[in-house]
Amino acid sequence: MLEVINGFLLVYLTILCAVNVLVPSLVKPIVACFARPSNEERTIWGEILKLKAEQKTISMKDEFAAYSKLQRRINKLETELKDISQSRMRKSIAIKGSVHLGLQVLCIVVMFCSIVWYRREPIVTLKGNLFPLTNVLTYPSNTPNAISTHIWVLITNVSFKCLIKPFMS
Repeated sequence: MLEVINGFLLVYLTILCAVNVLVPSLVKPIVACFARPSNEERTIWGEILKLKAEQKTISMKDEFAAYSKLQRRINKLETELKDISQSRMRKSIAIKGSVHLGLQVLCIVVMFCSIVWYRREPIVTLKGNLFPLTNVLTYPSNTPNAISTHIWVLITNVSFKCLIKPFMS
């Protein structure tokens, strides 16, 4: 049987571990806000579509010069669009890495500070004797058959990672 000793700490650390595990999923929507196509990209794409539609109306056999001229303009715009898109993608990758690293560091710092601050606080106690694991589970708390903050964070992180792994693949 399980008895919760510190409910606030249990919920706080569980949520903190969940956020820590979900950081990669949280990064995607944040980066999506910064990596949208620019107005210039949209304009060039619209012009390419317009030129391709115009090119379809021209017979390649009858008006080869006009057809070729349009094709050269389309090729030039596609190259320009490709360069702009690659620049945006590089920026997106840099932002993604920075946001991911920042969130991960923030979670780790908050978790580390919480573990140090509440290191002697037991989270839950278990009924019965946990003989071979008693010292490991309770360290540094003195409450018998308790699960300490350190162990709770470890168990919660591993559990969340195992539960989330099938959905992240």
